[in-house]
Amino acid sequence: MPLRRCPSGFSLVELLIVITVMGIVAALALPNVDPGVHERLLGAAQVIAGDLAYARGLAVANNSSYRLAFDTTNNRYTLTHSGVNAAFNVLPPSPFHSSADSPTQNIFDLKTLPGLGEGAQLCAVGTAGARPAPVTTLEFGPLGQTTATDPTAIWLSAGVGNVARYISVIVNPVTGLATVGSFQGGGPPPAILQ
Repeated sequence: MPLRRCPSGFSLVELLIVITVMGIVAALALPNVDPGVHERLLGAAQVIAGDLAYARGLAVANNSSYRLAFDTTNNRYTLTHSGVNAAFNVLPPSPFHSSADSPTQNIFDLKTLPGLGEGAQLCAVGTAGARPAPVTTLEFGPLGQTTATDPTAIWLSAGVGNVARYISVIVNPVTGLATVGSFQGGGPPPAILQ
């Protein structure tokens, strides 16, 4: 009796059915995220990290102290000189300094930064240590360090509800250096939300 050969492999129809089912499952499993959200959050986080480096650089260069005050309600933060030498109260101009700002402060408004649009929101600022707590200011000293004892986390968000995405900028208290975190679905700890 001759042996009958069984076809090996899958037919084109079977492969198309499997690919279609996988596509449907992937569409249901992945959240509906605007592809531009990641870029807006990353861009805003990099701008904040740059502004932190600028404030730290002023503190080191002038052997003085500089403070950033965060205003999550208005989506902005303000840089001022906080040291004792009044000669440094007038700040050098920055690229995003508005003519409406006082010469003793630079206001960085996230809504007006080019290319970021309305998407990135400064949602929380707080300590990132064992016991998170909200903070409204971050001060750099003459050695580049911050006056905080724990790392400071600056949280940005984009989107609403279950499609909201977050990114953080963490400032090391000893070195004053800022690190941009990763893009994530979970936001800041509830203890630092104001």
